[in-house]
Amino acid sequence: MNSAGISPKFLTVLALLGFGVSFVIGVTKVDSARDPDAMVLSLVFYAGAALIVAVPRWATQQMPLLSTMAAVLLFMLAAEQGYKATVAVPIAGQMPWFAMGFTVMIFALCLRQRFWWAVLLWVVITIMSLRRWIVVRDSVVPTESYTVMALGLFVATWVGYQEFLRFNQRKREIRRMLLTARSNDEAEQDSKNASYQRVQDVRRLAGGLLERIAHDPSEVTEYDINQFRLTEAQLRDTIRGRSIATPYILEITRTARDRGVRVDILDERGHPLPPKVMAATTEQVAEVLNHAQCGVVTIRAFPKGDPTAVFIVHDNDDEDEDPIAIEIADVTGEVSRF
Repeated sequence: MNSAGISPKFLTVLALLGFGVSFVIGVTKVDSARDPDAMVLSLVFYAGAALIVAVPRWATQQMPLLSTMAAVLLFMLAAEQGYKATVAVPIAGQMPWFAMGFTVMIFALCLRQRFWWAVLLWVVITIMSLRRWIVVRDSVVPTESYTVMALGLFVATWVGYQEFLRFNQRKREIRRMLLTARSNDEAEQDSKNASYQRVQDVRRLAGGLLERIAHDPSEVTEYDINQFRLTEAQLRDTIRGRSIATPYILEITRTARDRGVRVDILDERGHPLPPKVMAATTEQVAEVLNHAQCGVVTIRAFPKGDPTAVFIVHDNDDEDEDPIAIEIADVTGEVSRF
């Protein structure tokens, strides 16, 4: 749809139809014209102006300046040659053969957001028309008045177009308000979902220990303290690791920590990993953590857009052995070891 809310194809057909009616009328007057050559030249100029205005797609932007200038100039030349080819008759209310085309041109220029060029065209054609008026017995005979009708259409089109623009502006503002409200609702819902998920994580990971603290009066042992530390680390992983910290990875991480391995899970991405990447990450993390007996394992998800989605490093604190580095490519999940 164009800026006027009408199908571009419909506007093209409508404009060509309006221009075409005048063109056919002009063709029928070639033989009877005072100057047939001037009439033919007028038709050529007219056709050029009509095609420049009617054929290009009716977009929301202004008609290009050069095209506008060419169309207006060609129509002026068409009118000038058309008047040259015909003789004025002392009868009021006549219309030249291009009268309908003139009205369509004014209408089209307004819709194509070339208001002042439409004004210029109307002024020039009106002056040409006034020069055709004939004085009979000291009285002026207004042989042509079609420009007055064109002016009425001109004003109505422009006023209607401005009203439509204001309506569109209000509609866009309402749409923006609705989108903003919807975004706020979605953000609020996301916050609620995150809070709910957080509560569920705490219940799943620490529920048993909290029950133990609340209801078991027996003395806390070293084993209990170790379990508290492991659970606290898991809860920290769900915050810092987010999308990486799946229940399976949390479990094998807990087991590795219980063996003395230090594990850090960091998610800088903030969004779920692609399925292939997540599958490769789970496989590589499991392999590293299940074989690690000491040292530090760092699992890091990089921001979206980075060619590397996840980077895994295992430094076993052995100076004679190089750290293991695993890089998992984004999207494809391709694994590279260093």
